[in-house]
Amino acid sequence: MKKTLLAAALFAAVAFSAGAADIVEAVVVRVGDRIITRSQYAKRLADLDREIEQTSPPEQVAERKQQVRARIVDELIEELLIKDRADRIGVTVSPDEIKDAINRLKQQYNITTDEQFESSLRQSGMTRADMEVRLRETLITNKVFARELRNRGELDDRELRERYNREKEQYRLPERARLREIVIVKPEHPALAEEARKRAETAASDARGPGADFAKIAAAVSEAGTKDQGGDLGEVARGELLANLDTAVFNAAAGDVLGPIETRSGWHVLKVEQRLPSEVPAFESVKDKLRKDASEETFQRDLKAYLESLRKDAFIQIHEQNIPKA
Repeated sequence: MKKTLLAAALFAAVAFSAGAADIVEAVVVRVGDRIITRSQYAKRLADLDREIEQTSPPEQVAERKQQVRARIVDELIEELLIKDRADRIGVTVSPDEIKDAINRLKQQYNITTDEQFESSLRQSGMTRADMEVRLRETLITNKVFARELRNRGELDDRELRERYNREKEQYRLPERARLREIVIVKPEHPALAEEARKRAETAASDARGPGADFAKIAAAVSEAGTKDQGGDLGEVARGELLANLDTAVFNAAAGDVLGPIETRSGWHVLKVEQRLPSEVPAFESVKDKLRKDASEETFQRDLKAYLESLRKDAFIQIHEQNIPKA
């Protein structure tokens, strides 16, 4: 839970306003009369680092932290610009809106009590006040975007089809196969492995017999989680299976029963129910994705232009010497 709640809240910075007379520590960024101090910058960076450590594969942590450090000052400036713009156009967030947003978070992550919510916040290194400030900033940002960015009307079918014809190779499906499986798990004790291998061979022989019902055999003898579905693995793409299974499947024809093929975990008997070539899906099957992709691209383009216009008209100072060193 700590990962998801922290990720949900991290979009908005804890950015406070301060006048020159209120400054008691070094300023990292100033946008108009709003500032980010050294300690606020350090806290934001620590929160982002924690989120990366919780959600990223170990081998990607260092690279993602480096990416954050390269981008963080620009993100802080953008947040202050949006907050300043919100004040100028009269955008506010009420306590009831904050309460509703918290309730939606609870529902989204199946949190049923305040105690669970407080516990998840503590695990994320946040207080309830932190969460409420960040939710307020996020809601304000969303309201500003809704008011200021131009309405993104949906593309009609003609425009979508033109886009499909230009970009359809991006939607190409890989070579696929529909499979059923029987899996006999390899025992931990080597002395039992031979008996398990023989059960796999018997299952494969039975599955190749005249009129054999592979699904019934799988339901009776398979030790995989798919046994209750008659061993149905559904559709798999070339490259998704273990290498020796993948090679066997994509060199087989529809109707072939393969195996038993040994892997580290056990023995696999596979039935290739259907082979599907690499193909570009029909327009109708990808129309919704085309519309979504086009809408998101339009939004990102508009957002970039909007933020650039805010920056152009703003007084911005960056005090590089005050940025905490890594």
